Amino acid sequence: MGTHLLEAGSADRPALVLVHGAGQGGRMWRRQLEALSDGFHVVAPDLPGFGGTPGPFSLTAAVDSVTEIARGLRSVYLCGHSLGAIVAARVAVESPDLIARLILAGGPEIAPGKTSRRRLRFERHRPGWLVRALSDLPDRTGWIDMLDALQTSDLSHVLPRIAVPTLLLCGKRDRAGLPDARRAAAVIPGARLSVVPHAGHALPVTVPHAFNAIARGFLDPE
Repeated sequence: MGTHLLEAGSADRPALVLVHGAGQGGRMWRRQLEALSDGFHVVAPDLPGFGGTPGPFSLTAAVDSVTEIARGLRSVYLCGHSLGAIVAARVAVESPDLIARLILAGGPEIAPGKTSRRRLRFERHRPGWLVRALSDLPDRTGWIDMLDALQTSDLSHVLPRIAVPTLLLCGKRDRAGLPDARRAAAVIPGARLSVVPHAGHALPVTVPHAFNAIARGFLDPE
């Protein structure tokens, strides 16, 4: 059983791969699948361990999964949100030949194990029923696998090596994500930062029209 993904738009259009965060899997992008499919072949996978894709989750498995998807597509634009932005940044560095443009939304957290120790410890106590209610992970084991991955994640030496045109996209009310978005924009060569007013962390879901318009303008500037 391989990666489960959602798709919209003609396969002869440039591919836009959307990588979800730590909550919902690929279905978090349903507003982008619908709105952006007129100009792109939109692909929204479930990362390993999420939704319909077998686990366990690890950052290595997630990067490998997205890279494999990108290899099967043409002229790939890559967008990741939160956890997905961590994955997308690593894909862009490890396989720069596959990625034409990159959007990192809701951060990414540069080093969660250093800057979010208290939050990560708190999240380890989340009960299984709440994991299933708030995420597309099946149980606490999957949740702990993801937290373990975040604990050791560090993009500080990854971000300066990104060599594709990059947009950092973050809500102005995203208190946790915005400082990292600013830091990332400062160290990624040539990166742009777009801050969305009146928006928090989950901006692809809560302000989809603004998110889609900004993303479309960056990916198709003409």
